[in-house]
Amino acid sequence: MEKNKINRRNWLQLGLGATLGTISLKTLGCAPAATEDALKQVSNQTCNSTQYESMGPFHPNKDQNDKDFDLTRFNSSTETAKGDLIYVRGKVTDEDCNPIEGALVLIWQANSHGKYTHEYDTNTVAEDPNFQGWGQVKTNANGEYGFKTIKPGQYIFDQNVGDWRTPHIHFKVAKRGYHELITQMYFEGEELNEKDIFASKLNEAERAQVIRKREQGVPGIEENASLITFDIAIKKVLREEQSKAEFDEFVGNYSVDFKSTPLEEEMIQFFGGTRENLILTISKKEGLLNAEMPIQPLCEIYPKGKDRYEYKAFDTDIEFTRDGNNQVTGITFHRHFEFPEITAVKL
Repeated sequence: MEKNKINRRNWLQLGLGATLGTISLKTLGCAPAATEDALKQVSNQTCNSTQYESMGPFHPNKDQNDKDFDLTRFNSSTETAKGDLIYVRGKVTDEDCNPIEGALVLIWQANSHGKYTHEYDTNTVAEDPNFQGWGQVKTNANGEYGFKTIKPGQYIFDQNVGDWRTPHIHFKVAKRGYHELITQMYFEGEELNEKDIFASKLNEAERAQVIRKREQGVPGIEENASLITFDIAIKKVLREEQSKAEFDEFVGNYSVDFKSTPLEEEMIQFFGGTRENLILTISKKEGLLNAEMPIQPLCEIYPKGKDRYEYKAFDTDIEFTRDGNNQVTGITFHRHFEFPEITAVKL
C-alpha cells in the first residue's frame, strides 16, 4: 500500500461502548416502507459492499445521555446547532440487497466550524454547545435508518504539511452475523475532495459509493434543509469463516511496547496517566477476530495472509509472531503510513 504522510495522532484512536437507540423514519422525511412486491424485485440484485475507511482519531470515547438521531440539538438546548441543515437517510443491506433489520448505525462528525466534540481535538476553532456530535439508531424492518444533522466543516489535519480534511461524516455499522463496517460519507462538489488524504485516494467505483449529492426542496423536510441518501451494504460472516481454528491461537492480552519509539510522549498524553505499557486484547466472537485497547473500541481485524491481519479501522497490519515451537508469542504493528513499527508481547 502506498505510504502517506499523516499526522502522528492518527495512531492514537479512541473508542466507545455505545448503547442502542431507535427512530421514526417519518420524522426524517423518509419515503414509505417498501412493499413486499418491491422487496421481491431486488432479491436477485447484487449490492457491492461499501468502501471501508479509517475510523479517524475522534471516534466518541465517552457515553452521553443524548445520542439520538437528531444531532442539531444537544440535551436541553433551546437553540439549534449552527450550520446547513441536512437529513441523511439510507438502507443497510447485505451483498444480495436484502434489507438488514436491527443493524446499529453510529455516526460522528465535526461541527460546522470543523471541530469535534471530543476532548483530544485541540483545533482552536469555535465549539458549538448545541451540537450533539454523534448519534446512533437501529435500522427498521426494511433496513432503513436516518439522521438529522448539519453539514460538517472542513479542518486542518496536519499543520506541518498543510493537509486538510474535506467535509465528511463517519459511519460505523454493526450487526450480529455480519462483518463490521467503518466508512466515511463525503459531499459532492467539495473542492477539497481532490486533496483530502482519504477521499483523494478513492477509485471511481469507491467514489460513487461514498461521495453523495445533496437534494434540495424535498417534500416533508424544512425548506432550508437538504437530503442525502446513503445506502450501505455489509458482508455476511460465512460458515467457513466461523470455524477458523487459528483464531484461538491469537486470543489473549498483549503488552504494547512504545517506550523506545518517538511516539512515547504523545501516547502518554492521549492514553492518559504515566502507563509504561498498554494492553491490546485480541478476542474471538461469532467467527470474528477482534482487537481492543482500553479507550479504543472493539474492532474487527481481517485475515490478510499467514499470521497477518489488517486492522482496517486504524490503518495498521497486525502480524502475530511465533517462537521456535510455533507458539504465538507477540505482535508486530506495521503501519500503513510513515510510522515506526511497534511490538507487543503476549502475556
